[in-house]
Amino acid sequence: MDDLTLWSKLKNGEQKAFKEIYDRHIRDLENYCKKFTKDIELIEDTLHDLFVQIWQRRDSLGNTDSIIKYLCVSARRDLIKRIEKDMKTTSYTNVENDETEFSISIEDILIQEETNSTNKARLHTAFDQLSSRQREAIYLKYYEEMNYEQICEIMNINYQSVRNLISKGILILRDNIISALLLMMSIW
Repeated sequence: MDDLTLWSKLKNGEQKAFKEIYDRHIRDLENYCKKFTKDIELIEDTLHDLFVQIWQRRDSLGNTDSIIKYLCVSARRDLIKRIEKDMKTTSYTNVENDETEFSISIEDILIQEETNSTNKARLHTAFDQLSSRQREAIYLKYYEEMNYEQICEIMNINYQSVRNLISKGILILRDNIISALLLMMSIW
């Protein structure tokens, strides 16, 4: 069933459609939220509350052609609010320019065939050179396979900014990986 039909059925109060949306997207949402925090309880609470709100407000939901995009935008917004609230109550001051730290684990990035530990280390080192916004944009584009418009909505930035983040991030990755390879070749 396509997203438009499934969303329409949810809005009409069909519990089966709601369950299918939940089952279809909960794992991807959990993985996406883990890029912002490792606090599993916070993630679970946020996603639980998100789905409760969706069900309770189903009559007033707008239309969407991409359920995962809608869920990612909502989950990201809610999770960042909770993280910032937790940071204020615990007196942490790591939020800079309203930007929540975004980190990508190496397992999310590596192509399955590249299990060599040297390649993992090179890629991890290269990703450390990216800004958190570049890591987030690249994750959404290549891991979640979202298009630029969807990334714009999730990250709340314009189209050209998303393209710039991704292209500059890829250039940084390429340069760092090539430098590491050249260094390795000169040692041999």
